[in-house]
Amino acid sequence: MTKLNSIQALRGIAAFAVFLCHVMAIEEAHSERGAKLTDLWINGAHGVDLFFVISGFIMVWVAGDLRRGAAAAGDFLFSRATRIYPLWWLFAAAMVVFFAIMKGTLWDAPRIEAAGMDGMLHLFHSFVLWPQPEHPVLGVGWTLVHEMYFYIAFAVLILLLPVRWRLFGILAWAVVVTVGALAGLSANFSNNVIELIFYPMTLQFILGALVGYAIKAGWRKHAMIAALVGGAATLIPFLNLDLHPTQTLMTSLGNEGFTGMNPVWRRTIFYGIPVALLIYGLVALELERGLRTPKFMVHLGDWSYSLYLCHTLTISAIGRVTYTLFEPSVIVTTAYLILVAVGTILVSALTYYYFERPSIRFFRRWRSKPAASASEQTPAPV
Repeated sequence: MTKLNSIQALRGIAAFAVFLCHVMAIEEAHSERGAKLTDLWINGAHGVDLFFVISGFIMVWVAGDLRRGAAAAGDFLFSRATRIYPLWWLFAAAMVVFFAIMKGTLWDAPRIEAAGMDGMLHLFHSFVLWPQPEHPVLGVGWTLVHEMYFYIAFAVLILLLPVRWRLFGILAWAVVVTVGALAGLSANFSNNVIELIFYPMTLQFILGALVGYAIKAGWRKHAMIAALVGGAATLIPFLNLDLHPTQTLMTSLGNEGFTGMNPVWRRTIFYGIPVALLIYGLVALELERGLRTPKFMVHLGDWSYSLYLCHTLTISAIGRVTYTLFEPSVIVTTAYLILVAVGTILVSALTYYYFERPSIRFFRRWRSKPAASASEQTPAPV
């Protein structure tokens, strides 16, 4: 299967966007936002939306043609589980050690107690990536809970449906999620399995899958327009430019009391659709016209999962040292931002080469060769 460098680059961008969001949040905790440089970075959290659409696309790109049956479904799930869990366990365990050293407990006790949860059960749910009323012990793992749900649902489609019917299964999945979410079975945070199943942002994954089917069917038309429109449209919510027009539209429709779209639906619609267009355009341009991607961006995409999991710990460690030694100032903040960017990328690269990639190779030995050969570009965990 052809490795798509454009997708790798987008993975790197998504991970780095989330990194920027948490740089701002963690800097605030350490420096009380003294000499802050920007507040816009908070929207880097929407790198997650890009990840979700990419995951749906790659799922179809590498596994959409797998034959129906338990063998293919099992191999697919094994490949996904062994891709996600080893690195997740490494950094989740690192977070547990951090809490033990800094807080004297194995978890964030005030947060867990406020949620009325048992600490050990919280850790168990965290390590197996099971939905719970609070974020996992390493907060970014909430997205991996959704990723595992995506993979399990896709494996069920592989198990039950022949290739020619699988697209219709995905469309039916979209209908079920939409109806359930609109019926009130979801929430802004998935506290349990029901809310996870009907979480609206699952539609982003499905959008990516539909783009994957379009590309595999040979669609290449209007690629440049799709890439430009998708990229520009993604900037609209990133810069919060959609808020006022949406308010005006709802008021004109007689809903004067409208105070803002549900944030999960806003992310699903205002990020999911533009990102899907962007992915379609870039992939079509790469396949049709040989669109070239800078090598560093491809490498950053290779390191993106490691970057996603290591960045909060790395940022926090550098922040504690920086703001213990120096008072906040423009110079200190600038130096801090450079240090955390370089440090996080370095840690993610080292983790990828010395842990993640060897782990992938180790578990690949246990997979059936036909299925393994179809997954040269592994679906992107977030």
